[in-house]
Parts: sequence; C-alpha cells; structure tokens
Amino acid sequence: MRFDYASRTLRTASLELDYFLVPWDTDILAFPVGQIGKINLLAAQAAETDFSAFERWRDEESIRLISCRLPHRGLRESMFLESRGFRFVEMVFQPELTTLQEIHFPDTGIEITAATEHDLTELEDIAASCFGDGRFHVDPRLGPAIGDRRYRIWVRNSFRHPAQHLLRIAEAGRTVGVYVVEAQVDGTAYWHLTGIAPACQGQGIGKRVWQAMLMRHKAEGATAVRTTISARNTRVMNLYAGLGFRFQPPLMTFHWVRD
Repeated sequence: MRFDYASRTLRTASLELDYFLVPWDTDILAFPVGQIGKINLLAAQAAETDFSAFERWRDEESIRLISCRLPHRGLRESMFLESRGFRFVEMVFQPELTTLQEIHFPDTGIEITAATEHDLTELEDIAASCFGDGRFHVDPRLGPAIGDRRYRIWVRNSFRHPAQHLLRIAEAGRTVGVYVVEAQVDGTAYWHLTGIAPACQGQGIGKRVWQAMLMRHKAEGATAVRTTISARNTRVMNLYAGLGFRFQPPLMTFHWVRD
C-alpha cells in the first residue's frame, strides 16, 4: 500500500524526521497507527534528545504501532531506531518490469474481471487466507489474526477506492485469485495486492495469472509494472525474476509496538 498523508516535519542540526498518522491502518486495527516516512541521522548522540519530540507526539496520540522503512544501507538509522525500541521485522523488494510493451505471452486461459459486490466476500476470504509472509503476520507482537483481518478489509476498501481497481481472477469460472491494481500517472501499473487462493497454489496457476495480468496491462497501454514483496516470499521472488522483472535495492522494515 502507498498512501500520502500530511506529514509532521522535524529538522534540527542532528536529525531530519518526517512522520504521520496512518488513518487507513488505524481504522482497520482499531488503535492509532503511525509511520516514519523519512529519518536521516546527522549526529547520533544529539539526535536522542531531538527524537524525544517525536516520542512525545507518539504518546500524546496514544499510538500503539509505528512502522518505518529504510534503505538497506541505512545502518546508522536502523541502529538508532533499535535503541529507541524499534525492531526489524522484514526486508522488502520492489520488483519492476519496464519492458512491458516488448513482452508477449500466449493466452493462459485466465479470466480477469472487475470485481462486483457479489464477489466481495469470496475475494476477502482469499485475501484473509493466502498470505503468511507479511510484516503483520510475522511480528509476534501483532500476529496472523491481525494480518488476516488487515488483508480482508484491504480488499473491501479497495473495492470503493477512487483510484484502485479490485480484480477477480478466475479459471473456467472458478475464482482462483485477487488483485488490487492502480494506474499511475507515469504509465506504470502498480500492484498493491496479488494473491492466489490457498487451494490453487503450487499448481502453476500463479505463473499463468501473472502472465495474464501483464498482457492485460500491455493491452491497456501501460509501460511498466511495479510492486512490493517480502524477501521471505522466495517462491514469488523467483516467479518475478523468471518473468523478467528486475529488483531495486531492498528496504528494511521496522516496527515499534507499545507494550
């Protein structure tokens, strides 16, 4: 997911920090959620005092969860965050295919249609059951129940989102997967959510679904496809590599969770 919210900004001689509330996750999790959008450590020792302004805001807002993603080389910032109670939970990659208009795959027999109200419950069930590698699932302080609920509501919210498109993926009339996609102004198709029903995994269906989606975007005139995946999901990483995607440098994800 990628959402833009009004950021609070902290700029001192020792620290550059942007942070904000995340209303989408706050609504889903039923407690205040925040995010650090940017942190640049200029002087570690002095930054401890400056960072306390952010911590006061966190406590005043009664925030229970804060997430932060850092470039993989941001080790000074990662160590600083860990000294303030943040914990590393995952590494993510951002696969991209920038040669979309040059590829071709034959018809895969996969049916892709815009989801209807009638499809919602089934697509929510798939999203709530097919993921296990995401940061909410693997963080033992949160757990899979919260992760499953988050994906379920994610699908429901995407159905009514003004810019995102919820897609039902089927084969011979049977629903096999769910996608949430968004067309970007630069001609990129961004995949917010890609999921295959658990009963359909391990049968080669996923590869044909990905191929069908790429051909759909090509026909729509998109020039590239981008997404974000957890480094734990090695099976899907290999799928992306096999389809010609390339990987940008990874990002480290950290969580702060109130005890």
